[in-house]
Amino acid sequence: MTTRRLRTRGAHPHVHLPLLRAAAVITLAWLAVITISAQAGNAAGRTFDDPIPYCRAVGTINHPDRRYTGPRLPVWMAQRLAVDPARADWVAWRCAKGAVMACVYGANLPCGSKARTGRRPDEAIRAYCHTHPDANFVPMIVTGHDSAVSWRCRGRRAQAWRVEPVDAQGYLKRIWIPVAP
Repeated sequence: MTTRRLRTRGAHPHVHLPLLRAAAVITLAWLAVITISAQAGNAAGRTFDDPIPYCRAVGTINHPDRRYTGPRLPVWMAQRLAVDPARADWVAWRCAKGAVMACVYGANLPCGSKARTGRRPDEAIRAYCHTHPDANFVPMIVTGHDSAVSWRCRGRRAQAWRVEPVDAQGYLKRIWIPVAP
């Protein structure tokens, strides 16, 4: 019994289509790896003195790193936030999906920390409810300013009754705003 191979125009008789497909897939995968590596390498080796191109290059980061070499609070950002440019310690900024996000510190605003979203009361909250049964709210001095959860007491039991939204990085949405010149 003899096996006949189908011959297609221009193809070598010993080359099989599955082998060609595999070679094409491998080539495309390597091109994707090279492209992604080149893009990551562009941000890794460069420095930036403005938050906008810096955030576009790094994508998402919680705090500016050594690649950012500009002022802690650029003048345009201070103006946008209505803050004295000399008061850089009043502002935190970070990058979220290439956008510049800023937060102005103030009373009870935890710009520098991610929100706690746990719905289990800790010992301090349980103790507060034990000594303040039926309290309409548990104060931030007890819950912590970084809690996204508002607590109240039902009898001597703590109850989570509202959870503030957090962004993809875990920060309170209401205190971080996108800024641009």
